[in-house]
Amino acid sequence: MAQVHNKKSKDNRRGKVIPLQKAINKGQKGRGERQPSREKATGSPVAPWRRQQGKATAGEPFWPEGGSQTLLAIAFAGLLLLLFYPPFFRGLFFPVEQHWTLMLAAILFFLTYLWKLSRREAFFLTRPLDFAAAALVVIYILAAIKPASRGLAAAEVAKIALYFLTFWLTSRLAGQRRTLYIIHALYLAAVGAALAALLAATDLVYIKDGFVGGRFFSTLQYPNALASYVGAGSILGFYLWARAGNRWRYGYAAANYLLLMVFLGTGSRGAFLIFPAVVFLYWLLAPGGYRLNTLAHLVASGVAALVGVARFIPLAVAKAHGPAWGWFALGLVVALAGQLLIQGASWSLRTPRARLAAGVAVLIVLVGTGAFFIQHQLAATPASTGEQPSGLMARILPPQIRARVQDINLETKSSRERLLWTGDALKMIRERPFLGFGGGGWEAAYRQYQSYFYNSTQVHNDYAQVAVETGLLGLGVLALIWLLFLLVTIGNYRHSRGPERLQALAIGIAALNLGLHAAIDFDLALGAISIMLWACFGLARGLEGQRLGPEPVLPVTIFKNQQLAWTTAAAIASLVLVLFAGSYLAGVASARQAAAALQRKNIAATAAYLEEASRYDPFTASYNSDLAGIYLQAGKTKEALAMALAASAKDPYNLAVLNRLAEVYWQNGSVEQAVATMERARQLAPWVGAGWENLGQAYDAAGLNYLQAGQRDKARQMFQQAAALPEAVKAKVNTLGEFNDLHQPGGVALTPAIQLRAGIAQYFLGQQKEAAVNLETAAKDKQLQAEANLWQAVMAFHQGDSIRAGQLLAGVHKANPNLAKQYDQLKNLPVLGS
Repeated sequence: MAQVHNKKSKDNRRGKVIPLQKAINKGQKGRGERQPSREKATGSPVAPWRRQQGKATAGEPFWPEGGSQTLLAIAFAGLLLLLFYPPFFRGLFFPVEQHWTLMLAAILFFLTYLWKLSRREAFFLTRPLDFAAAALVVIYILAAIKPASRGLAAAEVAKIALYFLTFWLTSRLAGQRRTLYIIHALYLAAVGAALAALLAATDLVYIKDGFVGGRFFSTLQYPNALASYVGAGSILGFYLWARAGNRWRYGYAAANYLLLMVFLGTGSRGAFLIFPAVVFLYWLLAPGGYRLNTLAHLVASGVAALVGVARFIPLAVAKAHGPAWGWFALGLVVALAGQLLIQGASWSLRTPRARLAAGVAVLIVLVGTGAFFIQHQLAATPASTGEQPSGLMARILPPQIRARVQDINLETKSSRERLLWTGDALKMIRERPFLGFGGGGWEAAYRQYQSYFYNSTQVHNDYAQVAVETGLLGLGVLALIWLLFLLVTIGNYRHSRGPERLQALAIGIAALNLGLHAAIDFDLALGAISIMLWACFGLARGLEGQRLGPEPVLPVTIFKNQQLAWTTAAAIASLVLVLFAGSYLAGVASARQAAAALQRKNIAATAAYLEEASRYDPFTASYNSDLAGIYLQAGKTKEALAMALAASAKDPYNLAVLNRLAEVYWQNGSVEQAVATMERARQLAPWVGAGWENLGQAYDAAGLNYLQAGQRDKARQMFQQAAALPEAVKAKVNTLGEFNDLHQPGGVALTPAIQLRAGIAQYFLGQQKEAAVNLETAAKDKQLQAEANLWQAVMAFHQGDSIRAGQLLAGVHKANPNLAKQYDQLKNLPVLGS
């Protein structure tokens, strides 16, 4: 809502902002918009292709009156930077970049709040959407009190704080004209990411995993996330194109073509389902005067994108970079020619009757084209026959993308796995329904609940992941945020006209595109995409504020009495966030120095840097675990145990941490605790094959230890556990059932390593035949051959076959002399019998 200050009024002398009168004539087409005389006669809006950029908001000053203009300018410029750069830093997926960005957001928050205080606007949260967004931060903090991983929980608190600050900054710094700059920052970031995809595909810039398997990954390093991101950016682009003047539209047409071309080149099956639906909704709900030219722009941009991507990807894969850019240029020409045709057509479509006729004609052409396409595509040679596909799709889409489009169904391995992983997430939610496992809870604990072996640190369903991390309480708050956002967007849409209505619609549809795709993938794990989403939340909230009027202003007397308290509170909050993020970054820096010192084999310096890292960052368990390993090397077993226990307390589900704890227990002579720790590791990851193998090794080592100490009963117990592993593994694998074809390598299986451990135990239990079979199988594995041959030699000696024992021992000595030295000791150990 535009605002004025009446310098002569008493209220203004007291600093009170007076809103403009909201009353608008019932039949008026747009607030603040001068209606041409012919519009009054016909009742229809002026053809939108003749609207000039910024006309609807030309009367509003860019900087609002009142308050410190310097603070506002700095904060607003910082916000534009915050919204623009995330996709170019690996999509802001990794914690280091996220914490740097949190520090920037905290500083911008302080500057923005100071600006608001200079206007006597002291209230931090004022509308329901504000409180809901803040509540999600509080829930993540509460969930971090007893998390599955302290380090991951702290990282998620940092992320959600960053997203909330993005929302708050955007909602407070937006204005009718400033909102356009914010939208442009988001749009140009998406355009930049799309351009980076083409540059990476043609080796003009190096981006790790920027172009893989004939699919665009770009700086986000994940094609599905890129599709969601550029899809949302293109929706904003459609709006910017619609409100621009004729000359500017050529630039938007080129950029939108680039976005759609990269969108197609991602090959994201989920995005191919969601994006057309939300674009159709955008077109359907667009103000009446915008639908025809928006449809024309969509068709022109889509055709251009198909032309550009048709040969660009195959040529880029073939390293024919020059011809690839030639096809990109051809698509660009099509996009610009389409814009020229649209602009020319606008002069002949000045009456409602002409526009209606044109719309009907375009619809007929689209329906006819669709029918023609379907008829010829169904008549094409199926890809499954092994012959070259002959349909229109084969001629238009690159083979890498065509194969994925033809594979869109719920029976694909990818689709099945996403559904199953969500089912595993539901198991975790039932385990901790209230506050969940804390931030990062899925990554920390999912192996205990998975239905078969797979590796995925993300659920591939952001809403299920939030429920795992924060329980049903967090999921409910997130649902409330979406509900309030949609209600705010509907309110903004209903109470605006013309370009303002289109702006509210574009913001809502862009967010909806991101939100729907997040239900089938982990897009929101990338900070760049979450920042765009929360910026859309903030833009909608900003439009609501303009619609409902200015924020409350404190009276002068009350403000003077409370100004210091408000300023201090804001300063403390910002400082806490900066120190929180900075301490993590300091810990990372010290850990890197420790790694460098370890490469120089400077153990003392390595330990010192790791100690420093653990002081800076008290949440990350790996610093303590690594330090325990360093202490073990130095012979400081007590200090190592203290560090290993500290790491286990911070990250109790971490298999690497548990393995280190078991190692430290063993070095301290605590055999029972070492074995119990390995058993816990198997329980926490029952489908991880390495857990079973490590446990078998622990059983054999403990049995040998007890046997050497004369504790035969304990030794027999350990050997019996090891000998039972093959049958236990078979029973576990038999429970796979329908998941057998999804069970990935590295999962539970009867491996040579398990058979080796079982064979050793069976030898000591007097089960000679079973031991011989398992040891023979293990000896066929090159990595285990020497150890298996050693035990075969021991068993041959025990059976009185000294010749075979000598032959086997000679082979062991040749492969591993140190291992061969154990022969004399092992052959003299007693055999217990069953």
